[in-house]
Amino acid sequence: MKELMNVTIPIEWEGMMIKEILFDHYHFSRKSLSKIKTNNGIYLNGKAVYVSTRVKQGDQLRLLIPIETSFDILPQPIPLDIRYEDQDVIVINKPAGIVVHPTRNHYLGTIANGLMHYWNEKGDQCRFRPVHRLDKDTTGLFVVAKNQYAHHQLALQLHDRSLKRTYLALVHGYVTKEKGVIDAPIMKDPNHAIKRIVVTNQQPEAKSAITYYKTIESFTDFSLLELLLATGRTHQIRVHMSWINHPLVGDELYGGKTGEHWLNHQALHASKLSFYHPITREYLTFQAELPTDMQTLIFRAIN
Repeated sequence: MKELMNVTIPIEWEGMMIKEILFDHYHFSRKSLSKIKTNNGIYLNGKAVYVSTRVKQGDQLRLLIPIETSFDILPQPIPLDIRYEDQDVIVINKPAGIVVHPTRNHYLGTIANGLMHYWNEKGDQCRFRPVHRLDKDTTGLFVVAKNQYAHHQLALQLHDRSLKRTYLALVHGYVTKEKGVIDAPIMKDPNHAIKRIVVTNQQPEAKSAITYYKTIESFTDFSLLELLLATGRTHQIRVHMSWINHPLVGDELYGGKTGEHWLNHQALHASKLSFYHPITREYLTFQAELPTDMQTLIFRAIN
C-alpha cells in the first residue's frame, strides 16, 4: 500500500462522515473508494476506520491505495523527455515516430514500455494509465496518471474541458483568416482501416467535433496555426484541416506533402497542456517548444 492523500480536517468539515468528504469534496468514484475500503486503506489519526466515521476539526485523514503495475507491458529502456512527475501524475514530451501504448503491431518500442522501465529503475510501481493519447507521428505533451483516483479526476477534466490541450500545426496554403471555428462531425471512413472523414449529412456513426484555430503566421507555401480542441476525436485536427483545404504538412493520409522539402511526419505538436492537479487542485501549465524539424521549416521560410 502507498499513500494517496493526507488531509487535516478543517472546521467546515466537522461532523461530516468520511464518505461524504470523499464523494463531495474529492469526487471519488464508487469504484475507487471501494478498492480503498476493501484494502483497509482509510485511517483517521493513525487508526483504521470505516467510511461512516465522523470527523472533527484537526483530525488527520490518511488514505492508502494498493500498489499496482502493468504486468502486460514489458519494461524497455527508451529515452523519455519527462517534463513533470510526482506521486500522482507524469507529463511527457513525446517525439515523432513512437506509439504511446502497445498494440498488436507495436508490442515494444512504445512510451508505455519506456515508462515501465523508468519506474522499475527508480523503484516506483505504477500502472500505465494515459489520460489522453497522441498519434504516432504527433509530437508534444500528454499526461499519464499514476493511480486510479488521479486517472478518474483527470478524465473528468478532459470531459468538462478544464483539461486544456493546445496544439501548433504547419498547414499547407496561406491561411488568410485570423481565427476560426471548425464545427464538423467526424466518423470512420468505411472504405479505409484507419482514416476518418467529415460528414455533412446526419449519420448515426458520426460524432460531434469542434476545433478552434488561430493563425500565428502565414508564409508563401504554408501557415503556422494554434489550435484548441473542444472535443477529442481520433485524428480530429488532421481531418478538420484537410476538410478546409489546409492539410497538415507531412500528413500524407489527409493530403499533406512529405519529402525532402517538407517533413516525414504530420507537422502537429501538442505545445501546451493545462489541468488541475488531481490531489492538490493546483492549476498546472506545461509548454514544449516545437520539434527541431518544424522549427527548421519555419526558419527556411523566413530566410
